[in-house]
Amino acid sequence: MLRKLALAVLIVAVSGALVWNFQEVVLDFLERGRDAALDPARRGAARAPSVKKTLYFAGAEEDLLVPYPVEVEIGKDNVDTLRNLLAALIAGPKGEGYAPVIPKGTKLRVTFPGPDGVAYVDFDETLRDDHPGGAWAELMTAYGVAATVVKNFPDLFDRVVLLIGGQEAQSIAGSLAITGPLRVREELISERVSSPAAGGSPPAASNEAAVSGQPPASAVGVPKETLPPVGSAPVDPVGVPQKKPDVDAVGAPDRGR
Repeated sequence: MLRKLALAVLIVAVSGALVWNFQEVVLDFLERGRDAALDPARRGAARAPSVKKTLYFAGAEEDLLVPYPVEVEIGKDNVDTLRNLLAALIAGPKGEGYAPVIPKGTKLRVTFPGPDGVAYVDFDETLRDDHPGGAWAELMTAYGVAATVVKNFPDLFDRVVLLIGGQEAQSIAGSLAITGPLRVREELISERVSSPAAGGSPPAASNEAAVSGQPPASAVGVPKETLPPVGSAPVDPVGVPQKKPDVDAVGAPDRGR
């Protein structure tokens, strides 16, 4: 009996010594086990592979779109990764020197590829209802989305069709007409501002904007001049409800006879 008791005491003492000497390892093991049990999705997200991409926000101190590098989670395919990228565009910039191009609270309904390199991006009605309006702000929104899609997936897309609530957008908030798919407008993208680290501030803007007479590209900026309609030649919609044209009923008598 005494021998068994001594053996038990020895086991407890050895176990205590091991725990004391390797307490950091033991605590880390217990913490990881707790995290996996309580929040496995969080640990899975931390291990999810990501890819470096670039968002295009309006410059807070100039009238151009400014590159904003980010890392987004890689989806199960390219379209899924594009959805993650557009979700980051909707979330908006975290650093100073940038202005969002999508109203806060906007939802991405769906995005899908169409024929001939066209990407369809469908936002809910918040994009229209909560947009501050103004032709220049709408221009930044339209081409901020187009640049974000096309410049990050140049092998897949060269044009973007904006939809709002499942319908092809003729305008975002009523100030600027959209006549067809949107291509990248390089002249609207800043070249003199280098891409800072995500969340950082760009170099100070020069006075070129003031010299050019263009208004600042803030979320409410409106140019003095009237901007022409944007977009290229229309394409046949894919999966977009369209109004059917009126036709004469078959077999109806001709009124001119």
